[in-house]
Amino acid sequence: MKVQIMTDTRFGNGTKLAETLKGKFPDNYDVKIADVKEVSAEKVAEDVPDVIVLGGAVRMFMGDKKTIKWMKELNNCLKKSGKNIKYGTGFLTHALPTDKVQGYAKRFLEKINNTSAIEKTYSELLTARVEGQEGPILPEEMEKAINYAQSFITWCE
Repeated sequence: MKVQIMTDTRFGNGTKLAETLKGKFPDNYDVKIADVKEVSAEKVAEDVPDVIVLGGAVRMFMGDKKTIKWMKELNNCLKKSGKNIKYGTGFLTHALPTDKVQGYAKRFLEKINNTSAIEKTYSELLTARVEGQEGPILPEEMEKAINYAQSFITWCE
């Protein structure tokens, strides 16, 4: 299976989380990590991954607009080509208490779920709290990420 993990990272926390998730996929999976600022939605649509993981961040009490815009572009490109991605999920990094980010997480997951070119969306979204504004990701959040990745991979299989 081909897996594309997309991030929008300013301080590297999204990339670190993406690398942790990548490390949990079986060796026979082709897993790529890229930033929405560097790899176009059109390029990913041409590759047609089986799995898409969209990572964003909650910054200044606002959800991630770049990732949402990128996701809409991906959906449009896939619709034009008549192709779909089988499985989708996402993650958010944030500096807020975890209970304070759940509204953002729910809306982000709904946006992934409402992307018509993604056939099935995992019912949970990973949130990972960072220390301060710049990180790093808190150690207990990395453990949560590992468990999340294992559950998501099992769901995909």
